[in-house]
Amino acid sequence: MKRMDEDLPDKLMDLPDELIELLELLQEGALDEAGRKRLHSMLEGRPDLLRMVADHFAVSRALAHCEVCDTDFAERTAAHVAKLANEGEFAFVGQVKRRVIKRRVVKSLAIAAVLMLAAVPMALKPPVPTGSGSVARVQVATMTKLGKDGVALGSTAVHEGSRIEEKSGLMRLEFTNGAVVAVEAPVAFEVVSAMEIVLESGRLNAWCPEDAHGFQVRTASASLKDLGTSFGVSTTADGRSEFVVLDGAVEVKKGSEKLLLEKGEAVTSSKKEEALKPVDFEPLEFKKTWALASGIIATKGAVVPADPDVPEKVAVMESDDHVLVIPEKRGVIFNRPIAVEVTGPGDLPGTFDRTPETILPVPEKRLRSVILRFDPKGTWPPDHFLPFEGEVTFDSPVVGISCLRDTLEKSDELFATVSWSSRFRGIELDQGRNPPDYVQLSKDRRTVKIVFFAGASTDEVRVIMEDN
Repeated sequence: MKRMDEDLPDKLMDLPDELIELLELLQEGALDEAGRKRLHSMLEGRPDLLRMVADHFAVSRALAHCEVCDTDFAERTAAHVAKLANEGEFAFVGQVKRRVIKRRVVKSLAIAAVLMLAAVPMALKPPVPTGSGSVARVQVATMTKLGKDGVALGSTAVHEGSRIEEKSGLMRLEFTNGAVVAVEAPVAFEVVSAMEIVLESGRLNAWCPEDAHGFQVRTASASLKDLGTSFGVSTTADGRSEFVVLDGAVEVKKGSEKLLLEKGEAVTSSKKEEALKPVDFEPLEFKKTWALASGIIATKGAVVPADPDVPEKVAVMESDDHVLVIPEKRGVIFNRPIAVEVTGPGDLPGTFDRTPETILPVPEKRLRSVILRFDPKGTWPPDHFLPFEGEVTFDSPVVGISCLRDTLEKSDELFATVSWSSRFRGIELDQGRNPPDYVQLSKDRRTVKIVFFAGASTDEVRVIMEDN
């Protein structure tokens, strides 16, 4: 756990962090209606603040005239800003430097526009009203409310500025930038934009791909900025909040204090306490939302989601009573052939035999996987077998299922989060006194049913899906 920006120059504190963030969004062309109003209100009637911004933004008007088609422009721009940042009088540019480099300046060659205050008035103009006089709001997400059995009760469009309050149930929000947020009621929150949620009360888990890094969750006592990729936030109406990181890292901020939290770390905040307080990492309260954010819509029978934890611990969880659904890697580039036994709707044995089939790569697609595994905690006698039957429904179509040792081991390099060594892997299709293990993929390719006749060995399959 690391404290952020401890050595920032004093002059940087003259500009509020919120103003810096709004101007950054302006640069990126991502300033929404609420942000424009907030920026306008912060600058209106404040000539001192306006002058301060103008001084700090006087980096180089020549940037505006650079040829953006020049392949070296981004590199030279970043270097120029970095040089100014080290000269002392451009303290604010120091923060711009870090953000520009971090957010890959090659994707945002219009930095000159935000570095000149002349760009601000135009950006603050309100959007053109629609014919009826109302302002069109941008849809930033789709929210699906789920019943107890995982059945969708209905989906609704979520727009900028939408406030949502629910007394019961689970909800899943899929954002246009790829972020997935699972929310557990009772809950009240506002979707400010595609990159920000204000959580008033309740609990959520989020998974953020690269395009959504920087996603923020604000509570009454602190705020979190995602640096990638999986985190949980819970808060009460009085501002008591907890932030946990399951994978990747986040930045948590309370006033001028900033902490970098990495996977396996957690902090709490409250209105009464001045500082953020590190606490033990205990993610079990996020069990429902973590599974939903991981793409596990519903489970039945002996199949249940693994408990939330960091990936390395989830990967080796054991159970004497259940077949665990264990999330593995996400965002895997589909750039190589993958061998599987099940390639579509049907069953094994039955529609498919034990012969591996090859799925050809589609490089523009991304994949993710989960393991369905029975692995007992103790040591059982060789002749001890129990039947386990159940199913799991996912949010994305299944591309293929690896069922036998050879295909599992070949796909470990792509999908496994830890190295896995076991004498027995996969399922058994010849078990003497017991029927063969069984795997079935539904017609819509989203539900996997298994029947394992499991003993002392490990029974497992790897389900490979399209990533959202």
